[in-house]
Amino acid sequence: MARRVGDHVELNKDEARAGETGHHLRYVLAGGIALVIIGFAAVGLGWFG
Repeated sequence: MARRVGDHVELNKDEARAGETGHHLRYVLAGGIALVIIGFAAVGLGWFG
């Protein structure tokens, strides 16, 4: 829980974090990057034949 100490507020690590990243974040990120690469390849093949 946040507490005031002097002229500032101290938070514990969970409160200061501003959100949970989740356990599958790296898989979502890798999948998104793979889809972008596939999309660029599709556009490149369509554009350059």
